[in-house]
Amino acid sequence: MVSKVIIALCITLAVASAVPQPATGGAGGWGGWNNGAVNPWIPPWIASAPWYPQWAPCTTIGSTCLDCTTKQVCTKVGGIQRACLDPTLPYCNLGECSATPAEGCEPASGASVAPTA
Repeated sequence: MVSKVIIALCITLAVASAVPQPATGGAGGWGGWNNGAVNPWIPPWIASAPWYPQWAPCTTIGSTCLDCTTKQVCTKVGGIQRACLDPTLPYCNLGECSATPAEGCEPASGASVAPTA
């Protein structure tokens, strides 16, 4: 009886491995982080939210600023882009979210706070 079960499992395994699998990646597929794929376990409305970190390919390990309000942290397995959404640290400066804007990212002169008496 046990030998029949083992033979049935071997046949099932052989048939399953012989069937070609569909290509992954692209829209709707799971091709890995660096292929621009989306994690199938995270709903798209959460994955596309601005506060949700996004995976991005990068080559240099460390933290850098992509623009005035977005930082990218690169590791050995890929990078994570994250917006600086904390109201007390709204700018990206030297690869970190900061209260001080980087050179070239100063707020408009009309956006300054009026002095208090």
